[in-house]
Amino acid sequence: MRGMQAGATWGAILIAAPLLGACGPQSPEAARAAEIAKCEIRFERVAPDPSKATAWCTCLTDRLAEEGLELTDMLGDERAKVEAITRSCARRAGVAMPQ
Repeated sequence: MRGMQAGATWGAILIAAPLLGACGPQSPEAARAAEIAKCEIRFERVAPDPSKATAWCTCLTDRLAEEGLELTDMLGDERAKVEAITRSCARRAGVAMPQ
């Protein structure tokens, strides 16, 4: 059962990844806020409460940007790096991710 949950969670991330990279506002601050909001909407089922979803998505958005990555890189050669950042941010925010 746990393996099925893990597959479903990563499946949801992969499905949502292209949607998170959509065009948005022009200013860096507005673009960051839009990315965080999209992340919160997509992953609200995984986070136990809205404040944890916000913390997770803020960390994820900022760390991916620091590495020059986007969530859509989960679909390519940088998958392992994006997964590691996703898990690290989830732990920091108190969001349980399947192994």
